[in-house]
Amino acid sequence: MASPLQALRVRLKARPALTVLAVLVMAAATAGCWTSPRFQSPFALSNPSERHPIAVREGEAVLDLAVYPGSSGLNPSQKAKVANFLRAYQSQSTERLLVRAPSGGANETAARRAYDQIRRAMYGAGLNGRAVVLEPYDATGNPTAPLRLSYLQFVAAPPDCPDWSENIARDPQNMPWPNKGCATQRNLAAMVANPEDLVRPRGETPRPGERRDVTWGKYVKGDVSGSKWAPRNQPLSEHATTSEVDAGGGQ
Repeated sequence: MASPLQALRVRLKARPALTVLAVLVMAAATAGCWTSPRFQSPFALSNPSERHPIAVREGEAVLDLAVYPGSSGLNPSQKAKVANFLRAYQSQSTERLLVRAPSGGANETAARRAYDQIRRAMYGAGLNGRAVVLEPYDATGNPTAPLRLSYLQFVAAPPDCPDWSENIARDPQNMPWPNKGCATQRNLAAMVANPEDLVRPRGETPRPGERRDVTWGKYVKGDVSGSKWAPRNQPLSEHATTSEVDAGGGQ
């Protein structure tokens, strides 16, 4: 039978081994956490733009205007359609506007009258004549061949959202479900005014310089360019502190 001193020596020798074992167990548990699907899931799972992308492609906007033989041009409804079409063209495209006119048919003369009206509408809308291309096409045998306006534009194709298979009421791992964010992406594709905004930013417009010119003019003349503050209606010093602003009751 081992003496108490010998038993104590055995326990002291076993303690480092137990410590190493505990460290290994904790490391295994931690490694299990880091290898779980939560930490292994790609960024695309929680990013709707990656998981449910909006397909932006180039398409063609078309407006067909029926022109009948003997007509004097466009009717009021067609004129309104042309005006709306030109506004859409100005906001959605930087390409040329193509006008295809019927030629050789019974309505060729009427189509010319209609085109003259369209050309005046273009000038009224501020379109550059060099941005418009007139292209005749053979309309022999078709007495009501349309006068067609078209331009290239970007079209946003929304993603499908068909996967409702997962029960999101119970998810122990709390992972994004298959359709997460898909409805938002679909609505965005349907509502965006110009799908080109999803591809690249728009160019900057010139800054308004009215107030800048006024302030600069005061500076050149040596006048105080600071705002005036009530109740004394005195200019605010360039070195004013926050307490002075509060005391002056800035407006």
